[in-house]
Amino acid sequence: MMIEISDVTFSYEKEPLIHQLNMNIAPGFNLLIGPTGCGKSTLLKIIAGLYPKYAGKLTGGIDLHGQKAAMMFQNAAEQFTMTTPREEIVFALENLQIKAKDYDPHIKKAVEFTKIADLLDQKISTLSGGQQQRVALAVLIAMDVDVFLLDEPFASCDPNTRHFLIKKLASLAETGRTILLSDHVLDDYEQICDQLYQFEGKTVKELSANEKNKLFTQNKQFHARSYSFVLPTGTPVFELNKTQIRQNRLLLKQNKLKIYGKTTLITGSNGVGKTSLFKAMTKMIPYKGNFTYLDNEIAKIKYHKYLSQVAQIFQKASDQFLTVTVKDEIELSKKDRNHFFTDEKIDEWLDKLQLKQHLDQVVYSLSGGQQKKLQILLMLMTKHNVLLIDEPLSGLDHDSIELVLQLMQECQEKLHQTFLIISHQIDELAQFCDYRLVFADQQLKYVEE
Repeated sequence: MMIEISDVTFSYEKEPLIHQLNMNIAPGFNLLIGPTGCGKSTLLKIIAGLYPKYAGKLTGGIDLHGQKAAMMFQNAAEQFTMTTPREEIVFALENLQIKAKDYDPHIKKAVEFTKIADLLDQKISTLSGGQQQRVALAVLIAMDVDVFLLDEPFASCDPNTRHFLIKKLASLAETGRTILLSDHVLDDYEQICDQLYQFEGKTVKELSANEKNKLFTQNKQFHARSYSFVLPTGTPVFELNKTQIRQNRLLLKQNKLKIYGKTTLITGSNGVGKTSLFKAMTKMIPYKGNFTYLDNEIAKIKYHKYLSQVAQIFQKASDQFLTVTVKDEIELSKKDRNHFFTDEKIDEWLDKLQLKQHLDQVVYSLSGGQQKKLQILLMLMTKHNVLLIDEPLSGLDHDSIELVLQLMQECQEKLHQTFLIISHQIDELAQFCDYRLVFADQQLKYVEE
């Protein structure tokens, strides 16, 4: 059954973000693409019935013809209310007024679909970003809806998990369900995407078969590029010696490792312990053994002194914000900035990152990609010598990725900072990063490919 969108115009302020949109979305696998901040998340929230109920003004109509719809947010953590995945699924079933005796088949189906059996009774707050995305999808599967509205559902997933979940969603689409999914990464969609929609200006265009093929061909060519890394030498910044990190279970058991300056990319599957490593490096969780920064034991360095030199750029951009508007955040960061970011340089990059027109906007009303660009700019303005950057490309289109990497490179060349970057997007970061550490089997190991 079609989803009919008729003459829809939507605005947060005076200027409409979506204008006179008409489109019909058929059952099957539908992919929605477009640049950062164009309105993809907004459109999904309109179809889900969240807007204009909770924000904005809308004219026109959406007709789901009685179909049940549910949405998975770009930041999965925003939609959790309970402590564990099992409790979250049960809470959703309770809201649907499903009887307790009928819970088990729903839970079993959701667990098998998303492979979260080992996560079911863990605290959601201890799960990695990719694991949380799988849990959020499991809740929708348990609800047994007709229409799945998925806002960048794989942004924090490792490549194997992403491939697995896309195949599972494709099988779901074959049963007559409607999947409408937004993404900036085109990997894995070519063979299963029924319709591809692209934001153009303030409306949406359905791409022709030739236009689809052209996009997917360009994507394959991009990923066909080869890359390599070098093995590091010189004086280390961090050093591990018989180091252990635990969160619910043993994550890291490192006999010896030296982490050097410049830029190191850290890769590994979801839940292996990458973010926990950063938490240990910023004194948020304890470690056992030795973990030194410039030959000083991290646990023994005074909190304020250490964190004035080493900082983490969080995976969830909104966790980093302290004030209300974009302008407020910029002005606050200006009070203790490094010498590279003059007023002129800040204005230049606000313009390049297309944030200048959003200065008076509440930071939490920005799109996920806009929040990420602002977050990275703010953290680069600080005086930290070391930045631990967790998923810096999440929610960014290709042009935004190039700009963010240009900004980071420009900043690093002037300030000689050390960057440690967690990401699953190796192709995009390979040319920017000097070294690569792979996290697997409770060990970190340098590789050349």
